[in-house]
Amino acid sequence: MMQAIDMPTAVITGATSGIGLVTARELARTGMRVIALGRDKGRIKAVGQAITEAVPGGRVEWILADFGSLEQVAQACAEILETASTIDVLVNNAGNQLDRRITTGDGFEMTWQVNHLAPFLMTKLLLPRVLESPQPQVITVSSIGHSMIPDMVWDDLQGEVAYSPYTAYFQSKLANVLFTRELAARNASTPLVASAVHPGLVASDFANKCDPAVQDYYAKAAASGEALTSEQGADTVIWLATDHAQGRPSGGYFYQRERLDPSTAAMNPASAERLWAISEEQVRAFA
Repeated sequence: MMQAIDMPTAVITGATSGIGLVTARELARTGMRVIALGRDKGRIKAVGQAITEAVPGGRVEWILADFGSLEQVAQACAEILETASTIDVLVNNAGNQLDRRITTGDGFEMTWQVNHLAPFLMTKLLLPRVLESPQPQVITVSSIGHSMIPDMVWDDLQGEVAYSPYTAYFQSKLANVLFTRELAARNASTPLVASAVHPGLVASDFANKCDPAVQDYYAKAAASGEALTSEQGADTVIWLATDHAQGRPSGGYFYQRERLDPSTAAMNPASAERLWAISEEQVRAFA
C-alpha cells in the first residue's frame, strides 16, 4: 500500500509509454509526487526502473489498471483516494486507436470506453479530492482529430450500426474536448482549471493497434522527421501542469503552448451537457 505524502501530487494515466511516460518523469523531476497508472506489469516494472534511474529520489508510485475495465478504473481510484490527501493535477492521457470494433466486458465499444468513459469516470471519482487542492487541474489529452468529424454520432455512439475505426477515434477525441468544457462550466465557481491538449503527431507506439494505413502514416512521419518526439508532445501538458495560471480561463484547448479554438462542434454547450448526461448514465454502475 502506498503511504500518504504531504507534497504536490499528480495522477497520470497511460504512463508507461510516450507522452504519459515523459510527463510522469518530468513532473517527478519538479519534486511532485506522481501516481502513475499503466495496464501492463512488465512495462510498469521497466518504466518504473528507468524513471528512478533518470530522476534519483523522485517519487513515482504505480497502480495497475486496464481502462478496458471500468471496475479496474474504479478500483484504481479507490487506491489513490486511500493515500492522496489532495490531488493537484489529474492528467487523463491514456488512449488508443484500433483497427476494428471490440466490445469491452462492460458492453461498450473499446475506443469509446478507453478514450472517454474511463477518464470521465476517473475524473468523477477523484474530483472531490482534486478540488481540495488550492490550484486544482484536470488536463485531458485530446487530438486535432476531434475536428475531423462534424459532430458526435448521437444516434450510434457505440458504432453498432455503422462502425469505422476513424469515426470512433475522432468522436472520442471530440468527446474529450466537450468533456473538458463541461467540466469547466460545472466548476466555474471553484479554482479548477480544466484543459484539453492536442499533443501533435508523436512518434510513439500509439499506432501499434491501428490499421495498416495509419501505421504506415505514422512510420513515414517518423522517418521523415515530421513526427514529434514524446518529449515535444508532452511539453504542453507539462507546461500546464506546472503553471496553474497558464490554463485560465478554464475550459481551454491547447497546442504547442497556445490556446486555440477547437471545432465548432466542440464549442457547442448543448452538446457538452448532453454528452455529460449520457456519460453519467453509462458509468453509473461504477460511480
